[in-house]
Amino acid sequence: MIPRYEEHVPRLDLAAHVRCVWLFEGGAEAEDQRIAPDGCSELIVHVGQPYLERAADGSAFRQAPVVFAGQLTRPLHLRADGPAGVIGVRFQPAGAYGYLGEPASRYTDRRTPLAIDLNLTGLNEDARLTAVQDHVAARIAANLTPRDPAVEAAVARLRAGQAVEASRDLQRRFARIVGVPPRRLAAIFRFRSVFDALSEPGVTSWTDAAHAAGYFDHPQLARDFRRFVGCTPSQFLAQQAGLAASLAQA
Repeated sequence: MIPRYEEHVPRLDLAAHVRCVWLFEGGAEAEDQRIAPDGCSELIVHVGQPYLERAADGSAFRQAPVVFAGQLTRPLHLRADGPAGVIGVRFQPAGAYGYLGEPASRYTDRRTPLAIDLNLTGLNEDARLTAVQDHVAARIAANLTPRDPAVEAAVARLRAGQAVEASRDLQRRFARIVGVPPRRLAAIFRFRSVFDALSEPGVTSWTDAAHAAGYFDHPQLARDFRRFVGCTPSQFLAQQAGLAASLAQA
C-alpha cells in the first residue's frame, strides 16, 4: 500500500492552539519507523490498527486507540503490523497546554492513553476531521487555561532562529507550557530545519544541509540524529517509506 499523508489547516477557532490536522494511511511495515521531533505535541487518534511502540528494553507494545504524544526529545520507534490509519492534531508548541489544562512537561517523551470515545466508526473522512476538532475545541473551552503571550513570543523567536534571553520565571513558565525549556526547543528547531535544508537548491550533501541549518559540521549533526532518533542521517533517510518520512517532510 502506498502511504498517504495529508495536512489540513485547522478551524479558525483552533488556530491559536493547533498548527495543523493531518491524516495518514499506510500498510504493514517490515521495520521500525524512526520518528523525528518537530517541537510540537500531538493528539493521535488511530482509525486503523494502533501502532506498535518500541520500549527502552527493545520489546514492543501496542499503543492505545487515542494517545496524547508529548514533546519528543529522545528516540521514538514505531511499527505498523497491519493497516494503519491516523488522524493527528499537531498543536502549536505552546498550544497543547490549553488542551491539557495542566503542565505539558508532564507528558514530555510520553505517549499517554486518553479515555476518549470519539465515535468515528462509520464516519467519512471529513466527518472524522470535524469530530476530532470538535473534541479539541470543547476541551480547550472547558479548561479555560490562559495563554501566555511572553512564552508564545519566545517560541516565535526561537522558530525564527533568534536567541532568547529568558528569566528564571519565564524559563519555568516556558517548560510548563511548551513541555521543554527554551534551549531544548531551539535544538529541536535546528534539527528539524535540516529536513527543510535538504530540499533547498544547491544542497547536495548532509554536510551542506548541516551548515544550512546552523550546525558547525556533519559530526555535530550526526550527534543530534543519534540523540533524537537513534540512528545516523543515512540510516534515517534509507528507512522504509511510511509515517516517519511523511512527518519529517511535513
